[in-house]
Amino acid sequence: MSGGGGKETPRQKMINMMYLVLTAMLAMNVSAEVLNAFGQFEVRLSQNLKLFGVKNDNAEAAFSNAMRENPERTEPWLKKAQEVRKKAKEMVRYIEDVKIEIVKMAEGAASPAIENDEVNGEHLINLSDLDAASYIMIEQGRGGDLRKKIEEFRTELLGMITDTSKKAVKHNIEDMLSTSPFKGHEGEMLEWEIGTFAHLPLAAAVPLLTKIQVDIASAEAEMIDYFMQQTDVGVIKIDNFDPVVIANSDYIIKGGKFEADIFLAASDRSLKPDIVVNGSKLSIVDGKGKFSAAANNLGEQALRGSITLPNNKTYPFTYNYVVAEPSIIVSPSKMNVLYRGVENPLDLSAAGFRIEDVKVSATNGTLTQKGGAYMIVPGEGVACQVSLVVDKDGVKTDMGKKMFRVKAVPVPTPELDGVSGKAATKSQLVASQGIRAVMPADFDFDLKFTIQSFVVFASIDGYLKEEKSNGQMFTEKQRQIMKKLTTGQRLGITEIKAKGPSGMVELPDLSIKVK
Repeated sequence: MSGGGGKETPRQKMINMMYLVLTAMLAMNVSAEVLNAFGQFEVRLSQNLKLFGVKNDNAEAAFSNAMRENPERTEPWLKKAQEVRKKAKEMVRYIEDVKIEIVKMAEGAASPAIENDEVNGEHLINLSDLDAASYIMIEQGRGGDLRKKIEEFRTELLGMITDTSKKAVKHNIEDMLSTSPFKGHEGEMLEWEIGTFAHLPLAAAVPLLTKIQVDIASAEAEMIDYFMQQTDVGVIKIDNFDPVVIANSDYIIKGGKFEADIFLAASDRSLKPDIVVNGSKLSIVDGKGKFSAAANNLGEQALRGSITLPNNKTYPFTYNYVVAEPSIIVSPSKMNVLYRGVENPLDLSAAGFRIEDVKVSATNGTLTQKGGAYMIVPGEGVACQVSLVVDKDGVKTDMGKKMFRVKAVPVPTPELDGVSGKAATKSQLVASQGIRAVMPADFDFDLKFTIQSFVVFASIDGYLKEEKSNGQMFTEKQRQIMKKLTTGQRLGITEIKAKGPSGMVELPDLSIKVK
């Protein structure tokens, strides 16, 4: 029996009050209409019992659905809930059978209150009967048997409450399933079954037993709710913390500012969410998806994915990162030269930033962008300064400046077609079509200069002969001079003018010795 030291619970007080009221009413020959009101009380209790049945059925169904979310955590608690439900149903059925016995004792086996193996309180007839309940519950011992069953049920439930913080749950179970002895009117202690059912009229005995059924169903609901709390159904159970640092950038320029969010990320290691990235499902280890991808494509890469929890709640996400070529910067101080009047290519990059975020400007030069490369054409000055500024998310960062020397394009060297070096046979000279402008071998720009005019001269028969060509080809008169040359003589070519990207230039003279 549950302890109590003779102190009455609220439920016992209610039973005593019902007993006193009914006894007084019967002594006063109160009308049948008033007794029928207690039948309505029984009906309300029966309705509550059915509502508890529906509620507990729904709770068990929700519990079963949770098995699909997290069977490992849910299954042991679901089994406990099912054990409690089975025992509670047995208890409710047992009490219903006791009610049927009492009604049959008071009204006979053909009582209209017995329907479908249950008691319908609205149809009770002999409401004032004082003997049936006492006889069945006390003399035949059904009350003592019921008390033992309630005590066993209560002990079983309390033993399942392992969470020491759930004191309120234990208190509720102890109160709803109390079988403490009663304190009699003369101060004597009465067993629970005697204090509850002795001389109790039928109008009170049936609803009182129904009230005990409701208490059992209520205790059943309390335990199911407790078990669901233990499984954290629908709630992620936090059992792991990881420190996380999310920086605005992993690459910081000197003079800039490093900013980051630093926090603890909570996770459930037993959780197995569906994590999909760019259409592929990830493997899960300790509740975390493992992702890797080969960095084979240059430029900005995007991850598009989602995390779906077992309760079908989905969290979409995006993440961008940049894949860049390995780079090395060599900047010898005597080679930072730009050539005037031509497009000089510039390979520009700011490590850690996309080229689209880099803004380039220049003094004494004109910048143009062709694809992913920049071209600069210096002006007339002797120096050109190129500046880089990164503009990312509205924040501008000065990446620095580079000063270049500006030089004129080297003057090309004149050469005769078909002749290499400074000597040629007369037949080679006569066969040559003209002269061309050749850039120095170590000059990397693909520039073309076109000969516009030149003068050929030589000493013939003691006289200086010279003829001019207004193009790059030899004239017939120039060829006549070449034909009269003899071994040892020199053919001179002077006043050579050529047109290049930056205008007209004069090339050095050319002297060819006849061999």
